[in-house]
Amino acid sequence: MGKLSGEDIKRLSTLLSGTLSLNDLESFVYASTGDRLFVEYVAPGKPLRPTISDLLIALEDIGSTAKFLAYVYANRPGRPDVRTEIVKAFPDAVAVPAQTSALSVQTAGAPQADAPTNAHAPGLQRNVRPYLAKLDIRVWQSRLSEIERRVCRVELEGNAVGTGFLVGPDTVLTNWHVFEAAKNQGKGDKLGCRFDYELLPDGKVQPGQLVMLQAGGLIDSSPYSVAEGTAKPDDPLPTTAELDYALLHLASRVGEQQVEGAPRGWIALPKAGLPLAADAPILIVQHPQGTPMKLAMDTQAVIGLNGNGTRINYRTNTDPGSSGSPVFTMDWDIVALHHSGDPAWVNPTYNQGVPIELVRQRIEANGFANALGA
Repeated sequence: MGKLSGEDIKRLSTLLSGTLSLNDLESFVYASTGDRLFVEYVAPGKPLRPTISDLLIALEDIGSTAKFLAYVYANRPGRPDVRTEIVKAFPDAVAVPAQTSALSVQTAGAPQADAPTNAHAPGLQRNVRPYLAKLDIRVWQSRLSEIERRVCRVELEGNAVGTGFLVGPDTVLTNWHVFEAAKNQGKGDKLGCRFDYELLPDGKVQPGQLVMLQAGGLIDSSPYSVAEGTAKPDDPLPTTAELDYALLHLASRVGEQQVEGAPRGWIALPKAGLPLAADAPILIVQHPQGTPMKLAMDTQAVIGLNGNGTRINYRTNTDPGSSGSPVFTMDWDIVALHHSGDPAWVNPTYNQGVPIELVRQRIEANGFANALGA
C-alpha cells in the first residue's frame, strides 16, 4: 500500500479543493467510506482546503485513503491534473479491486441508459440521499425529550405571541419582533413563557407552567432589518447587527428544575456554525398558532444561505406563532433561530432562520455571555 507524505497531502488538498465543493466532499466521503465527514473524520468550521488536509490525515491513520481517492479518481475524469497526482502520490488508489457483479437497472422493463452495471456501485449499496442519516432510535428520542422540556410558548396576558427556548438556567431566546409586539403596547413586563404545554396521548392538553419575566426582563436584543418589513426582505440584505433576537430574563431558574427525575436544562448555543448541504433535513420544535408543542420535519429542507450569510432559507413548515423557535439538524444540532417566511401570499417558497452562531457571537460581543448556560 502507498503512503502519503506531508508534501503529498499538501499538494492533493490544494488540487482537490479546486475540484470539490464542501457538498461534494461530504458526498464523496460518505459514498466511498460509508462514514460522515464531520462525524468520523474532521471537525466542522474550517475552510475547505484545511478540511481536506485533515481528512487525508485521518484516512491515512485508518488505512482508508485508497477508497476515497479511488472514488475521486473515478468521478473526476475531466481533471487529468487531479488524476495524475492521485496516481503519482498513491498508485494503490486506482488499483482498488473492482466489484463486477452484473446489474441491469430497468424502468417498466426498459434498461436505463445511464444506470451503473456494477451491483456494488456506491450509489446502489448506500442511501439515495446521503444527507439523510440512519438514526439511533433511543438516542434520537432521548434528545427530543430533552429539547421539548426546553421549548416554551411566549405569552402576553394569556395570548400566544411566539415561541422561545431556554439558553441558560433563567434565560430564553426568541425573536425581537415577538418581544416588540408587547413592548409597543407598553406590556413588555407582562410577557411570560409557558413550558410543557403539550397534547397528551389520551387527547388531553397538559397546560404546563407559566414563568413570567423578571422586571426589566430584556437582557439583550437585535432588530430585524427595515427591508424585512416589506415585500422585498433581502433588498438590502440584513447585516450582522440585524439578527431579530431578544434574550429574556425569567423570574425563576426554571432550567434547574427537576423534570421526570432530571434537570430541565437548556440548549447550548454553538460558537461556530455547521455546514448545511442543500436539501439537508431540518427540524423545528414550535408552538404554531399558539397550539400545543409541535415538531415540524422536512427531510429535504435546506435551500441555502442568503447573499451575506445572515439568513438561512429552508422548506420546513411553520405558522404564525412559530417565530422564535429553535431550528435543528436531524441529529438535533441547533443551527438557527426561526425568524420569518416568504412574504408572498401566493405560493410561498421558503421559511427563514438566523444562523445561531451569529446570535451567540453578537450576544457575547454585547457583553452578555454570562447569560448563556454552558
